[in-house]
Amino acid sequence: MRRTVLLALLPGVMIALAATLASTSTSYRAHAQEGCSNHSLRGAYGFATDGQAFGPSGTEFAEFASAGRIVFDGQGNLAGHETESLNGAISEPTFSGTYSVLPDCSGTAQIHNGQNASLRFMLVEGGQEVDVIDTDPGVVAAGQITRQQMTDCTMASFKGVYGFAGSGSVYGPGGELGDVAVFGRIEADGRGHTTESSNASFNGFQDADTQVGTYTVNADCTGTATSVHQRTGQVDHVMFVLVEGGTEAKFVVTDPGVVLAGTVDRQPPLED
Repeated sequence: MRRTVLLALLPGVMIALAATLASTSTSYRAHAQEGCSNHSLRGAYGFATDGQAFGPSGTEFAEFASAGRIVFDGQGNLAGHETESLNGAISEPTFSGTYSVLPDCSGTAQIHNGQNASLRFMLVEGGQEVDVIDTDPGVVAAGQITRQQMTDCTMASFKGVYGFAGSGSVYGPGGELGDVAVFGRIEADGRGHTTESSNASFNGFQDADTQVGTYTVNADCTGTATSVHQRTGQVDHVMFVLVEGGTEAKFVVTDPGVVLAGTVDRQPPLED
C-alpha cells in the first residue's frame, strides 16, 4: 500500500521539484548577471574557527579557537562578539570593522578588536555562507561563517538530536600538552537539558563516555552549555551560536587550557 501511494505521489513531487530547481537556477543566474555588492552580505551570521600564529622565524607561538556572532549591515559595516581561546586563555572580545564586496562576490574585510585583522572572503550559496581566510602575515586560519536565519531565540530553539565534531589542542602551565579531537551525539530537550555520548582522541589515545548537561540560549541565538562526564566527573563548558534556523551550531570550548572549536548539526528525522 505504501509503495502504491508513493508511486502515485511521485509525478507531482517531480514536477514540483523541477519547478523549484528552475526557479532557483533563474534566481542564481540573475544574481550572477547583476553581480554582488555590499548589500549581498547583510544580517546576522555565526562562526567558529581555529588556527595558528607564527613568528618571523617560522616558529609557531600561538594556537587559537573562537566562536561568535557577526552582523553585517549591508552598507559595508560589521560588528560582533566572540569567545576566544588563545593558548588556552579565554577571553570574550567585541569587535567592529568594515567590508567590501566585489561584483564577482569576493571581498575583503578589516576587523578591529584591539588588534587588526585582514580577511578575504567569498559569498557562496546565495550569501547563505561565506568562506573566509585571514591574510595577515604569520597567521594560518580559514573558516566559514553561516547565516543565522533566526531571531528571538529561546531554549526551544535548540531541540532535537544532533551530531558534533571538533578538534584542537590542550595546554598546561608549561605549554602544549597534546592534540585532541571529539565526536559524538547530543540530544537537547528544548528546556535546557542534554544527554550525550562521545568519543575522544588525545594524542591518539581513544576514550568513550556519556554525559548529562544543561544549556541556556540568549535572544540573539548565542548560548552556553555545561556537560558532566558520567565516568570521570570531568566538567566541560562551551559557548555556541545557532545558525541555519537552529539546524546547526558553531561552538568553542571555554575551559582554561583547551583550544578547541567545532560544529553541531541536527540529525534528520528517522523514516518509518
